[in-house]
Amino acid sequence: MRLLAALLFLLTAATARAETPAWQTRAAAAAETLDRVWGKDDGWNASENWQRFPITDILIDYQRRTADPRWSGRIASAVRNREGRYLNDDDLWAVIASVDAWQVDHDPELLDWAARTFTRLVTDHWDDHCGGGIWWDPKHSYKNAITNELLLTAATRLYRATGQEAYRDWASRIWGWFAASGMIGPDGLINDGLDAQCRNNGAPRYTYNQGVLLGGLSDLTAITGDPQYRAAALRTALAATRTLVTPQGLLTEPSDALGRDGPMFKGVFVYHLGHLVEALPDGPERAELRTWLARNSDAVWALGGDGSEPIDGLWSGGSDQVGASAQASAIALFLAAGS
Repeated sequence: MRLLAALLFLLTAATARAETPAWQTRAAAAAETLDRVWGKDDGWNASENWQRFPITDILIDYQRRTADPRWSGRIASAVRNREGRYLNDDDLWAVIASVDAWQVDHDPELLDWAARTFTRLVTDHWDDHCGGGIWWDPKHSYKNAITNELLLTAATRLYRATGQEAYRDWASRIWGWFAASGMIGPDGLINDGLDAQCRNNGAPRYTYNQGVLLGGLSDLTAITGDPQYRAAALRTALAATRTLVTPQGLLTEPSDALGRDGPMFKGVFVYHLGHLVEALPDGPERAELRTWLARNSDAVWALGGDGSEPIDGLWSGGSDQVGASAQASAIALFLAAGS
């Protein structure tokens, strides 16, 4: 009887492993490495302060998709660590993560802080220069893509959390300005910002500039019922996955001069791409994006020694840009591959 019980146990365990999809196995291994190597009480070592918030969002996504609660404590402490915020985009990363964390534990402080911070930002830093838009910095020296994309996403997330019409109105207003700003090129890709004459500054099209917009526009369709916004997101997603790639089809940046920010950018892109793919109906575009995600996931998994090593921030390898942000970006990719 003991032998039979042991055999049944081994068979059940083997069956469970066989039934676990590859994306989930990969994400779990990468998350364990993230926590074991870089985890600390209120976030992660080897990451910039702003990166704490997209890393938190990636782990919230991991928990949602896998029902694995092991990182709940890390999520709760990291999202409440608001140290090191200096720029308006820093605040907005924190606002979005706070709303997403509120959706998990419903701590009213998280939603209250997010709402108050959003109100302060649009009151103090949105003006008519260049016809609208929020400034990147408190000194009002630069209007750029990422800060306004984050503002759009923050507005849609706050609307979904509260149902307050003012947030939906803000989301529509932000997109109306952004779409007319000149930062979106004819191919659907977004440059970094505006110059002193309020024209597209021609700065590189970083992956996270494309990614955050995917999430905000997909949310805007969800809260308005208007498909035009998700269609615009799809156009940008296809342009990015066809253009911002190596000859092997792996996501890459147009410039390597990104310092410690760079390893997080691709994770931001694939995080939002995964959410967009989830929302798309079956069809050739969704199939193309899922194939692209699978190709990148396979390459990054192999790059990390099939889960045995930290993952390089350069997905074609060779940069030695390992750290919490690069590891979290890999988690986001593996999760998106399961969309």
